[in-house]
Amino acid sequence: MLYVYDIEDGVLRERDVAGLTPDTAREASWIDLVDATDEERQEVQHLFRQALPESDDVEEIESSARFFHDEHGLHVHSLFVHQSEGRHRTSTVAFVLQPGRLLTFRDSRAPDFRLMRMRIRRGWVRALEPLDILLSILEQKTENLADTLEDIHRDLEDVSYLVLEDEEAELEDGIEKLAHLEDSNGKIRLCLMDTQRSISFIQRYVRADKERRRTCSEIQHDLDTLMSHATFLFEKINFLMDSTQGFINIEQNQIIKIFSIAAVVFLPPTMIASIYGMNFQVMPELNWEFGYPAVIGLMFLSGFAPYWYFKRKGWL
Repeated sequence: MLYVYDIEDGVLRERDVAGLTPDTAREASWIDLVDATDEERQEVQHLFRQALPESDDVEEIESSARFFHDEHGLHVHSLFVHQSEGRHRTSTVAFVLQPGRLLTFRDSRAPDFRLMRMRIRRGWVRALEPLDILLSILEQKTENLADTLEDIHRDLEDVSYLVLEDEEAELEDGIEKLAHLEDSNGKIRLCLMDTQRSISFIQRYVRADKERRRTCSEIQHDLDTLMSHATFLFEKINFLMDSTQGFINIEQNQIIKIFSIAAVVFLPPTMIASIYGMNFQVMPELNWEFGYPAVIGLMFLSGFAPYWYFKRKGWL
């Protein structure tokens, strides 16, 4: 799928196009290629006379592979978060900033771009050149990451109540929820660190541009704040995970304790019953008139004595 945008009077506008023609490509300020077919990729490569980045290339983690400048323009490969099957996923978007044009190549429909498109349709995105579009996307991405961290924090508060205050809660459910939140928070932290690297690279490119350098500094400041918040959430998740495992261990120890005490309580009566279950001919108590009730009483007393002792010690 292909989206084309133009800058008109300082405002970004979407152009309704059926296909990419040489005139459209020459006049467009931003061309967004989403999950492109082979035909669309060949068409773009032919018009701009450059090879499009492959999926394996944009997933490289080395700085030299994600942020570089060549004869085709400024290249920035940045991670974006989206949800799939109820879990957060990350995907890389390739940006190519050329004189008078921004090209983006992505395989997923990231919510950041969907929201960006909605804002463009309402005339809310102001830009004077393609670099402003790139910075607006990264700024929008930072805002969405902040919203996602807020959602994680709210969910974490619910799990915190479940683990620390709800006496009837199933702690195994708490561990599952914490694992889900830890996975989401980890992906957010990864995107935040990647965006920090992207902004640092762009700052070197706009070193002489005071206005855009200030915009980069503001985004960088927001990213630093969000990184601190993500670190706080990471520590709280680990604390709740350790607490949950500790409570589960306590419950298991209580169960083992009950079985251990039960074994000690029933051991003396079992021993007495075993003695009088022997098949010896000479056992004086067998002919005793009160032998049976006496042995039953002895078994009861031998079982009650350990229980009373444990109760007195406060072990029960």
